[in-house]
Amino acid sequence: MKKIIRNVVFASSLSAVYLYAIPYTIDNSHSYINFKISHMIVSNVDGNFSKFSGKVDIDEKSKMLNNIEGEIDILSINTRSEERDGHLLGDAYFDAGTYPKGLLKATKISRTRQGIKIETDLTLKGITKKVVFMGELKGPVQNPIIKKDIFGLSLKATINRKDFNIGKETSSSSMGEDVEIYINLELIPE
Repeated sequence: MKKIIRNVVFASSLSAVYLYAIPYTIDNSHSYINFKISHMIVSNVDGNFSKFSGKVDIDEKSKMLNNIEGEIDILSINTRSEERDGHLLGDAYFDAGTYPKGLLKATKISRTRQGIKIETDLTLKGITKKVVFMGELKGPVQNPIIKKDIFGLSLKATINRKDFNIGKETSSSSMGEDVEIYINLELIPE
């Protein structure tokens, strides 16, 4: 009986949390997903994915992020070198022919002194790993064109490419293992 009561209380608290949640979509023209990785130890290569989508739920009362889910189109990678991009899309790296999408799903969101901590499941090349993003939610501010409140979400995380079997045979001295990910999203209500 105690277990049933606990489950009812827990379910009620969850529904209260999502009661004020409003779904937002990403305004791609004001958003980006970038990454940076070291090259030959002495420099960095940066790039981005130009095609992505996702949904974010924000509590309108607390102005807190409730959920985030997203998808990137691996074929949209851009490092400003067609030759390098083609190489990265091949079997040894992203294997985009087999794994054309990358997925991100929040599993836990909390506030910290530094901003927002988002624990996620990140899937690349068919492999899902736990990745923690730190960031900040800004807003709301009314967009004068659409006459709706919008938010901004900035996130940062570091992953190890070899955890996802991306370039697992490539030495760490020619291509760093750590990849910094920067996500900047402008969010508009659905």
